[in-house]
Amino acid sequence: MTTPQIIRLALQTLVFIVWAIMMFRTLFTLRQRGEAETGRTFPSPGAFLTQLGYWLKSDEDRMDRKTLFFLTFVLIAMNLTNILFAGA
Repeated sequence: MTTPQIIRLALQTLVFIVWAIMMFRTLFTLRQRGEAETGRTFPSPGAFLTQLGYWLKSDEDRMDRKTLFFLTFVLIAMNLTNILFAGA
């Protein structure tokens, strides 16, 4: 591996770790809200979808939502960049 490849891989690893933390945090938040709404330890898929809709629209989750979408876009862009540079 060349130095630029190692740097790209290290950066992509860091972005993925932050993305994974944000994704799990979001999923745990949705489950916690679903549990609070239904009173059941494991809410139904319908309760999950209800909470997902709330998460996508709520002002209180706006910063987390923007961060997660941005990190998702960055990961996709980094993957495409790696594909383009793999042939070079």
